[in-house]
Amino acid sequence: MQSENFESIEKISHKGVSQLSYEVTPFLQNDPNRSPLYALMVAINKGKKTREEIYNYFKYFYVNEFSYVKLTQTVLDELIIKGIKQDLIQRKGETFFLTEQGNQILIKAKKVILVSTRLIRLFFNEKCVLSLSLICLIFLSSLKILVGLNIGSDALFNEGIENFTDILKIFIIFLSIKFKKDKLGAIVIIILMLYTGVNLVISSFSSLISNQTIMPNYFSFILMFISILINFILLFLKNFVGRLSGNFALLSDAKDNLFNMRMSMGVIVGLIFAIFGFYYIDSLLGLFIASLIIFDGIKTLIELIKSGDNIEIDTFKLKIDESFEVKIVDWLLMTIQEEELSEEELNNRFIEAIEKGYEIFDIWAIFGLYDIKKFGVYKILNLMKKRRLIIEINGNISLTDKGEKYYDRIVYQEIKRVSREKIKYQDWRPPRKIIKILWLLLGFGLPIIIILLLIFVGPNLYNFIIDFLKG
Repeated sequence: MQSENFESIEKISHKGVSQLSYEVTPFLQNDPNRSPLYALMVAINKGKKTREEIYNYFKYFYVNEFSYVKLTQTVLDELIIKGIKQDLIQRKGETFFLTEQGNQILIKAKKVILVSTRLIRLFFNEKCVLSLSLICLIFLSSLKILVGLNIGSDALFNEGIENFTDILKIFIIFLSIKFKKDKLGAIVIIILMLYTGVNLVISSFSSLISNQTIMPNYFSFILMFISILINFILLFLKNFVGRLSGNFALLSDAKDNLFNMRMSMGVIVGLIFAIFGFYYIDSLLGLFIASLIIFDGIKTLIELIKSGDNIEIDTFKLKIDESFEVKIVDWLLMTIQEEELSEEELNNRFIEAIEKGYEIFDIWAIFGLYDIKKFGVYKILNLMKKRRLIIEINGNISLTDKGEKYYDRIVYQEIKRVSREKIKYQDWRPPRKIIKILWLLLGFGLPIIIILLLIFVGPNLYNFIIDFLKG
């Protein structure tokens, strides 16, 4: 290990990375990709030996994963003390160096970050997610259509048809990526989603009038729960990759997965009521879900069209995680509080901040804003002006009274986050067995579910298909 050089490490096998994470996390008091102490150690390794050099290096520094919004001088002093106590950093006069143990931890931590980054680029990319979506849609739509016909559930049948039309959306996203027209792809997908909502209204209203008999079975419930699980996984993946790549078409499709989950939940409720003879509930729920789809689809479509070239990722309001812009607003407010700068200077400082973050943490530094280096933070600054958090005076940006109050809240929230994290990682030991189990479920869970499903319900499904084909 001693012969290894931090700068020369570029590629590494994923084998043994769990053990490395197990070793470094207690020292860094956080996951390597979220550890400000790791960032400090990298800076020292890069030659930032004195407090002044360290302060200047981190004055403009941004990592979205940090609990700290900014690494202020006070925070950096705390990190230095922590590093010395952990025997990772040593002080000689006015200069700081990494200990032998510090160098070893630094190398191990970099390996963990390299592996996690490579895995994200390998599996969490547009083509991989879309291919997985295509497989899942073919599987789910086929089963839902067949089972919906078998038990007489229009809601289940219509959901199967909706899933089948989603296959067309996958090809639209592929084309939008190829021709770099992701906003156009997003608009087309939202229009198709509205079309689905209108069809659902018509079919549900027709079923409500006829009061068609529904005969639910155990397989229909199993299928719906599997549908919810698969759509949740796809929602998470599309949301994550859409923010990572800035692909608006993929984010639109993630919104569609959210509605598919709602539809599946509605079908389950309708099937439960059908057991007791209340068949009309299935249709009423279909009408309710369709109205949600239409309302939200129209709202998103209007915002997409109005946005022009200034489209924002949060237009899609997936609500699976917090806005990626919130911490950037916090960073800007804290920077404005420290010094008076113009909009252009603030933008340049933030670009400098994320470039330094990328140097150490790669894609973990920031994702979620499309082409941030090209468009900068001007949109966010304009939004802050509209919310009356900042004001421009003589060419420089200052905080308003409302901005001052918001700043105080930021500081308070940061203290709470850091305190929670300290408690979380106090005497921390990673549950390696649980981590291995989670990786196993992530890698093999879906194929196992499909295999078990075919084993237990395959014969019944086969007989149903044969009877259906015979008429």
